[in-house]
Amino acid sequence: MGTSGSYSGSGGKAGRDLRSGLGNWLDSVPEAGGTDTAENGSQVPVRLPPATLAPAIQLLRPRSTSGGRGDGPSGGAGAGEGPTGRAGGGPIRSAPRVAASAGRAAAAAYAFRVADVAGLQDLGLDYRELSSLGPLDVTRRIVEMACGPRSNSTIEDGEERYVAAEVAEWILERDDGGAPPTPDEIVRETIAIIISEVVETEVGEMLRTDERPEWASQLAEGQIREAAEILAGRAQLTASGVTHADFARSIEDGIETLRRILGGRA
Repeated sequence: MGTSGSYSGSGGKAGRDLRSGLGNWLDSVPEAGGTDTAENGSQVPVRLPPATLAPAIQLLRPRSTSGGRGDGPSGGAGAGEGPTGRAGGGPIRSAPRVAASAGRAAAAAYAFRVADVAGLQDLGLDYRELSSLGPLDVTRRIVEMACGPRSNSTIEDGEERYVAAEVAEWILERDDGGAPPTPDEIVRETIAIIISEVVETEVGEMLRTDERPEWASQLAEGQIREAAEILAGRAQLTASGVTHADFARSIEDGIETLRRILGGRA
């Protein structure tokens, strides 16, 4: 889980629906934990319905209501945001902002993976220097470039950094030694990471404090990413380039198509 602390979730309808839906699903899981009995008597894995995560999309504000936050690194707080990054009972999450930082991380990791020296230079990174570092330090440098210096401790800042790190690691490690992932694969995985991080932030306290067996929380955390990947697979993508602008545009457009598709369920 990328974000920790005592945050108990957004107070709006989308946050409440998200926690309620996941809680109801967990309450329905058989006590055996993680498996259910099929009609033929065999044991099958329990799956979290992807629609359960639909409210998370509504917690990512589109450009028209993103509160005026900048889309560059360390864009700062938006209108009405207090020092903890909360407004109206929850974080001010901006789909354009997280798409922009994730797009920069994706472009940098892809450029490093394919030894695109010029592409890295455009992002302010040096291929030779990165090549001398270990994997963790490469990811750290990419996150610093993508998100800027850590200037606050807001929930959304933490989420954006976690997303950037996860995206970079996934691209660098995917089929290591083989062909890198395609732009579409990168965008869909990035959208899934964004959704799952928002969900884990919103339900984390519930999973930690509810009187449920440990296996139930572990099952939920494992199923959130799977369900998010299924949702991301439904997104309609608009770009196939590998620049940070290409990735950011396609990530944001994909989130917006999911908002239209899933809006009625949130």
